[in-house]
Amino acid sequence: MKNTTLILAVIVGLCASLQLSAQENVPKEVLLNTMNSVNRLKLSNLKTSELMKYNKIYVDKVYRVLESGKSDNEQKSDLKALANDREKDLTDLIGKSTTRKYAHLMDKEMRLLVHKNRLLRYIY
Repeated sequence: MKNTTLILAVIVGLCASLQLSAQENVPKEVLLNTMNSVNRLKLSNLKTSELMKYNKIYVDKVYRVLESGKSDNEQKSDLKALANDREKDLTDLIGKSTTRKYAHLMDKEMRLLVHKNRLLRYIY
């Protein structure tokens, strides 16, 4: 009886770990649309269009890293570097206060995408 319970526990544990480590590809368009959901920031039309242009360039850079074939650690490092550059660029583009609001908004909006691909947590 103990052996059966032990074997069952190991099987359940393996299945759970496989589910946790499985990653889905998040389409580039979905990420871009999520990052462009800035209506709550109440930016001017000019700032909104500049932010959307910047987001498109940024998402292209993110996907170059994700599709590079590098190890997870190298991708994490590259994505963290991109995120640091992004924070500086956003501060120049929309201001420090609005950048903080945008980061908070993205934290909420990106949760579902991070569940699909855990590397995306490093981009914002």
